[in-house]
Amino acid sequence: MSYSNPRHEGRLVLIPHLRDAFASLHVHEAPPGAVAVPLEGDGSKIVFRLDEVGGGSDRDLFNFPVLFHANGDPWHEANDYLLSLMRDKAPINRRADDVRRRASRLLDYLLFCEDNDLDWLDFSGARPSLRPTYKYFYHLINEGVRSNQVINQYTSVVYYFYLYVSENWYDLDMKRVDTVKQVRLIVRGSKGARVVNAEKRSQTRRTPPSSSVPLGFVRDNGEDLRPLSNRELGVFLDTIRNEKEWSAVERLILLTSLMTGARKQTVLTMRLKHLKCFTEDKLLPEGAYKLHAGPRTGIDTKFDKPQELYVPKQLAEELVTLARSSMMKKRRDKFRALMEAKHPGLSMDEDDVYLFLSDQGNCYYMAENDPRYPIVKSPQIGQVTETIKRKLIKKAASKFPKDFSYHWLRATFAYQLYQRLQVLVEKGLMQPGEVIDFIQRRLRHESRETTENYLKLFRMTHEKVIAQEVWESKLFGNGGYSVLKVEAQDE
Repeated sequence: MSYSNPRHEGRLVLIPHLRDAFASLHVHEAPPGAVAVPLEGDGSKIVFRLDEVGGGSDRDLFNFPVLFHANGDPWHEANDYLLSLMRDKAPINRRADDVRRRASRLLDYLLFCEDNDLDWLDFSGARPSLRPTYKYFYHLINEGVRSNQVINQYTSVVYYFYLYVSENWYDLDMKRVDTVKQVRLIVRGSKGARVVNAEKRSQTRRTPPSSSVPLGFVRDNGEDLRPLSNRELGVFLDTIRNEKEWSAVERLILLTSLMTGARKQTVLTMRLKHLKCFTEDKLLPEGAYKLHAGPRTGIDTKFDKPQELYVPKQLAEELVTLARSSMMKKRRDKFRALMEAKHPGLSMDEDDVYLFLSDQGNCYYMAENDPRYPIVKSPQIGQVTETIKRKLIKKAASKFPKDFSYHWLRATFAYQLYQRLQVLVEKGLMQPGEVIDFIQRRLRHESRETTENYLKLFRMTHEKVIAQEVWESKLFGNGGYSVLKVEAQDE
């Protein structure tokens, strides 16, 4: 069960389906094109609704938050602000997750004002410390339960709410709400340095710089990964081959990431239609099939970037076998029945049904182009990978790393690829620079620097393994006492 704040009960209300969210209402007279509708809760009163020009079927919002004052009156200014955040978004991006978070933080601010008998619109205090936004800022600091980064997020929501109010509701002096300075920052990245103009608010706390990458790991799009060593990979494969303890679905979710380097949202949003490219005439000389992912493919990718996956022949055949099994056919029947029962009027073609489904008929990761995506409050986001990880750590031998995560399989894929390419380099069939280009394309890295960081780690890992093998064979020799040195060494 998700956490709910008891203080928010009755003060933050979610409207499951907000119809005609962007229409305007008129009370005294009907503009041309307006539709007469009864007032909700009092059918005897009529108002006139004027829909957006060109709105068509794109008029509704789902799970939209509405805020209320302590006396039960709607907080009109805040609700108008929240609605404005959704107005300019494309329908596919109109999930209300971010707006709900903002609504929760605005309500936290309003509750603080109520608890301290403050008028949220009164900025007459001569000194900043007497104004509500500054008092709230100091309260967040003294409370000591939120990190500096989270405090900045709370005050940011409050500041931009006031900015909207000052532009659309009241004549507020924003300089009294918060002091903002224009600053120029030099940002250094993989593509060089650039100057960024930014605003610095006084109601912010210093946040620590991003942490350094742990030794033996590589940072890939904000995630710290490390590859499984060859021995650890052997333990991994031996563990998941136990068919009594591992289902075909669990095993193939793991193997698909291991053999393609794909992230969980990509693996878990594969559809039946994608298996149609696994035919002999499309098999590449390297023994794999090319599968497109990203925009307009139905397969989600990180940052919605177009990608190409290379699916080895054996893995492709196992995925097809899984899809054709009677078990998965029953799960697809459950999937369609659930959709029809919970979301009447919505449907999905057979080819668009997910490849991986739970025994209850649920998908493991809801794709952004799923017709239910803008409607449901909490879409699936791949929690199954965490469940599989815990099971793997529990079942695997003691040599298997306890801090393993599903995304390590992406780094393991890259390390295995690196080792195969090194053989070609040693034979003179590939140049070292070509190895970087090849791995960069297969990992879908935008920055070459990220790939180079992978290779630095792989070289270090490779040398460490070789050194360990030498150490194990030489350190104790034949296992006798003769290895002990008893003569003085020159210093």
